[in-house]
Amino acid sequence: MRTVNPDQHEKKRRELLRAALRRFAAEGVQASIASICAEAGVSPGHLYHYFPSKEAILEGLFQLVLDEAAAHLSGDVQDARDLPALVADLYSGKGPSLLFDLLAESQRNAAIADRLRRHSAEMKQLLASAIVRGQAAGLVDDTLPAETLATMLLAVLDGSKAIRLRDPAVDRGHAREMLLALVSRVLKRRSADEMTGEMRRPR
Repeated sequence: MRTVNPDQHEKKRRELLRAALRRFAAEGVQASIASICAEAGVSPGHLYHYFPSKEAILEGLFQLVLDEAAAHLSGDVQDARDLPALVADLYSGKGPSLLFDLLAESQRNAAIADRLRRHSAEMKQLLASAIVRGQAAGLVDDTLPAETLATMLLAVLDGSKAIRLRDPAVDRGHAREMLLALVSRVLKRRSADEMTGEMRRPR
């Protein structure tokens, strides 16, 4: 009986997921199993050994994104620059059309709509936890509710993925710098003088 090496199995599984991600980014969620197999250089039988269906591949991709975000956001926030940089680094200018294709497909496919909602809730909790750690360290504005702030930051990140669709000439590195500046200002812990001035400002 063949013994499966768990590490090699997981490595190959992730390779197949990244191949699928490239095809979904290029063709949308309608990308065929044949197209994914061609991208990965494997037979359908080999692919089905790891993923019994295209739905299972999509589920694997959602989990891969969550796992990578969790690893990315799990560190201690020790510097006022740490959290904004971590948030900005969740931005990716590659394959943004996949997000919008999934959003469009969710209007027709209840299963995808449900998975997107669960994915968003899980991402929000990851980001909210990082914000709470930053607030506990005295580096992030603790007057802001962490979960609501996480929701708004995720909306900004999702919206930022449309920048190059709207204007292909935008430099991705410059866009990230602007996103970092925006997030830094939102998260910045305000001084007592700033808060006093805000309270005195006429409404």
